Amino acid sequence: MSQELIFLKPDGIKRGLVGVVIGRFEKAGFKIAKMRKGRISKELSELLYQDSKAQLEGMGGKTLKAMTEKGERAKVMQLFGTEVPFEIGKQLNQWNRIYATSSDVIAVILEKEGDAVTEARSIVGKTDPAISPKGTIRGDFAADSIYSANMGKRACENVVHASDVDTAEMDIRNFEKHFF
Repeated sequence: MSQELIFLKPDGIKRGLVGVVIGRFEKAGFKIAKMRKGRISKELSELLYQDSKAQLEGMGGKTLKAMTEKGERAKVMQLFGTEVPFEIGKQLNQWNRIYATSSDVIAVILEKEGDAVTEARSIVGKTDPAISPKGTIRGDFAADSIYSANMGKRACENVVHASDVDTAEMDIRNFEKHFF
């Protein structure tokens, strides 16, 4: 049995999307192993959104690319005070931590035969709701975009978090220790 950690973010809860989000996973054959509503601690947010060089450079690089593609590269300095991907990523991580700890979330450990992580992430959709396909949770329900979030100097409100292949086991261990 393979496991995946998801959590409904504050916007998903406030917008009354708990049942529909969890229902998407159950309809796809996932079983709920654990579920709890509560607030993510600062300590857990730092474990979840770690400051690894690769992660921060990747996030910052995607932001630079997105701003350039929108013809808004000149705004990067005004928004972030830098054009260095690593430094941009540090600010994005800070915004994610602030948002994740701002209100209750509903954390769920899902189980399924096969590759639960990859399948769950395909149900969730792309991080940026603006480019997430219809039929995915973010494509159908998120009302935000990474661009709008950056312009507002805040985290993107994209309904749900899903661990990736590289972090799922660690995220589950951290939530088991600090949340459930």
